[in-house]
Amino acid sequence: MSERARQIYEFGPYRLDVAERVLLRTGHPVYLTPKAFDVLLLLIRNCGRLVEKSEFMTSAWANSFVEESNLTVTISMLRKILEGESHDRKYIETVSKRGYRFVAQVGEIVESAKINSLAILPFQCLTTDISYAYVKVGLVDAIISRLASSGQLVVRPTSAVLRYEGRVVDPVAIGREQKVDAVVTGHIEISSGRIRAAVQLIRVADGYLMWATSYSRELKEIFALEDAVAEGVAQSTVSAHAQKTQDVALPRRNTENSQAYRQYLEGRYFWNKRTAEGLRRSIRCFKRAIEEDPNYALAYSGLADSYVLLASHGAQSPLKSVPLAKSAALKALELNGALAEAHTSLGMVYHYYDWSWEKAGEEFQHALSLNPNYIVARMWYASNLASLGRLQEALFQAEQAEELDPLSLAVYIKIGRLQYWMRNYDLAMRAYSRVVDLDPQHARAHTRLGMVYAVTEDFDRAIDEFKLAQDLSGADPYLDCFLGYAHAKSGKRAVAKRAIEQLARRSRLEYVPAFCTALVYIGLGEVDQALLWLERAYKDRSVYMVFAKVEPLLDEIRKQSRFVRLMAEMHLS
Repeated sequence: MSERARQIYEFGPYRLDVAERVLLRTGHPVYLTPKAFDVLLLLIRNCGRLVEKSEFMTSAWANSFVEESNLTVTISMLRKILEGESHDRKYIETVSKRGYRFVAQVGEIVESAKINSLAILPFQCLTTDISYAYVKVGLVDAIISRLASSGQLVVRPTSAVLRYEGRVVDPVAIGREQKVDAVVTGHIEISSGRIRAAVQLIRVADGYLMWATSYSRELKEIFALEDAVAEGVAQSTVSAHAQKTQDVALPRRNTENSQAYRQYLEGRYFWNKRTAEGLRRSIRCFKRAIEEDPNYALAYSGLADSYVLLASHGAQSPLKSVPLAKSAALKALELNGALAEAHTSLGMVYHYYDWSWEKAGEEFQHALSLNPNYIVARMWYASNLASLGRLQEALFQAEQAEELDPLSLAVYIKIGRLQYWMRNYDLAMRAYSRVVDLDPQHARAHTRLGMVYAVTEDFDRAIDEFKLAQDLSGADPYLDCFLGYAHAKSGKRAVAKRAIEQLARRSRLEYVPAFCTALVYIGLGEVDQALLWLERAYKDRSVYMVFAKVEPLLDEIRKQSRFVRLMAEMHLS
């Protein structure tokens, strides 16, 4: 090893310091001859593997003319030093006429390689049965949650690593991209009712394999597998420090019911897709998890998250979905008041539906006190602060989220939106363009970019961006209204009127936020109609209303007395 890292091996009461060439027993030096040290080091580095006599002669006695009897004497001396008179502990095994094997369990410590941050990549699934597709992401999501919740490691969130799912990747390159100290990779195989996992911890600085092991459990005991992997990763990062410290304390598991846990994993798998269909499937999974274990707090929290996102994405009326989210979040907290996820979900209910801004902030702060690494809490807290016009504080939270997930497109979108609300349009455009550079198919980035063009009166480019977003995402009432607004502002009033008619027809079949119609009327300059529809948006809890205080597209009517009263009723004066 070079000076980049200093290896220390631990076995029983012993520590072997490679750089210092010293053996310690319970902290006290044990004398070894140079050759004995070389032989012991070779044995330890090949722990569990037969080392042939020829290997010892080539390694320890290179360029020397000695007989095998020297090796025999050295091994005998090592046995006396390590085992003494005790017959209870055995370190070196003799394989007749062939060589020797070190049989004690060895742990490795690498100084100057302290692990503070991790990225856990989606496991490869060697099983072709698509019914187990959720496992490779769901298992990793659960492990990430447990490690991040400990508060002792910075762990990149699931959203940061999903982009690597199904790809052949270089762990070291990804680690550098994610700006972490180490990367965990692995693969799983499911067959005959058992799940097997092989896991590796790789140091990013030099690609060194710090730890590797494998696990096998019955499939119904998948949560036990998660425990084993999470604890193995956690303790291997502790072992990487120069001095052993206290064990990383992992949060307790929320259920002992394997079927409930499996449904929860599947629910999080579909929740992470962040599509309307994915959210609806996640709701079904979380409900089944709750049926299996009515006291499963995390499943209630997952259910709350899904209902909240359905509303925030405009896929379902907040009047219908958010009360269900509130009920689920409160139940989760009743079962486990120390669950950061549940406090975050309840905070979103207060934010998007109750418009209880102070209560929402308290829940987000409580969540972050429980788990400072919970990126969802930081992102949603930023939204809450922005609604109140506390944009600089919101930007700080978003920047903290960026530190946790430096490549998150969602974080870039959030930062861009905050800059947009702050009227820093060049900075907003830069953030959105960065997302588009990384993912040209990112519909939301094109939508937000179009909004910047619209508010800066570059309507042709705004229309192009909205149409591109529409092609990428499909039907979306918000995109219909943004297009209607841009057409109205560019003088195409007939096209904008048709957009209003289209929204009306659509509302007969599905939920359409009243805010959408209001925005087109703002573009047309029909103030009374715009205010009428904003008042309806107030009543139907259109999610865009929570940002009415800071939204630039509403600046034209901001001084209208009806709008001022509306802001007062929302406690956003």
